[in-house]
Amino acid sequence: MKLQERENPCFSNKMLACPLRGHWTSFRLVDEHGDGEPYSGLPYTVMDSIGQEYTGRLDGEGVAKVENHYQGPVVLKLDAPYQGVEATYRDLIIRKSYPLPITGLQFRAEQTRFFHEDGFRREHNSVMKEADIFVQVEVRDLVREGAHLPPVVRRFYEPQSALLRAMSELGFGPEHSFGIALSPNQHNVLEVRPMRALRPMLSTDDNFCALNLYQLALMATLSYTDFAQDPAKKPLDKVRFALDPSIGNLFGEALAGYRESWRIDKSQTQRFYPMYEDVPYSKRLEILPFDPTLYEQNHPDKGQDQEHPANQHFFDDQEDGGDTQAFICHHDEVILISVRGTASLKDALRDAHALQVPFEEGVGSVHQGFYSAFQALKAFVLR
Repeated sequence: MKLQERENPCFSNKMLACPLRGHWTSFRLVDEHGDGEPYSGLPYTVMDSIGQEYTGRLDGEGVAKVENHYQGPVVLKLDAPYQGVEATYRDLIIRKSYPLPITGLQFRAEQTRFFHEDGFRREHNSVMKEADIFVQVEVRDLVREGAHLPPVVRRFYEPQSALLRAMSELGFGPEHSFGIALSPNQHNVLEVRPMRALRPMLSTDDNFCALNLYQLALMATLSYTDFAQDPAKKPLDKVRFALDPSIGNLFGEALAGYRESWRIDKSQTQRFYPMYEDVPYSKRLEILPFDPTLYEQNHPDKGQDQEHPANQHFFDDQEDGGDTQAFICHHDEVILISVRGTASLKDALRDAHALQVPFEEGVGSVHQGFYSAFQALKAFVLR
């Protein structure tokens, strides 16, 4: 090989000239407190610049080292499915509708806690002094399926996403749709954001509860807002809930991202916070994921039968001549159904339609106006 060819890193912009072995990369996963133990034992896959894979498990401190790999950056992935026995997670993985691709990494991140009580990212971590490269990552950075995961929160130390894209564009190994690029011959420390969520605290006791009275009054007020999914109908690949306040934003983004929210009406100026509890992300009040590649019922080809969060969580029969709106969501202990009260002339007429009629689903008589609203909602709630 001519001297000038040997000195060039590439024969072309698509392939390394002579990818050499003998390089190493070490990495460590830690929580926001600098502890690597929450991630100990997790299986990982590292892929080098020619596509060769190296597998292993993190040690008791969350550390691993890949030796004798080919030159250039490597890509780290932690996509192994959750293999534990905790019932909540097993049920989510195998449930009939919208089974969730929960990974071992997600489960571990859900057991960690934020350094700051408000969930705001930490600007410094005690382990930074041991790192050649320090980045803040989310579970979604390291796993294949992310539609069910929380939105990314702004970080002070961004992962090298540009390096990951460059590896794919220059043909260094296979194209990478997920993973974190690690710098070779250096020690990389990855701070994983905890996967915690906020949910309105509700008592499940049968007796009257002042807490529930307050909380459900706020949820009833929230039912007057829009669901505010974007796009509202016929989404192609993803949905978002940017409008605040809205039902979708509160449950799909704010509380899922550990952000306290008090605005439940767009005209509201005084702050009335729901009472929130800190829970593992999988125990939040859930808005179903949307991923046409993972769930056949989400595919746009379904036309009017396409399922997406708005038509699974929000009910509105105005197109059918009614004027009943409601939203529904759930966690592992509670199904929350909130039906809008009187807000239009149609609603007022329904209120006044107080003739007692037989209750077809059981015993006794019921208010005809409210019963017609119930009958409109029934199929939605049962589904």
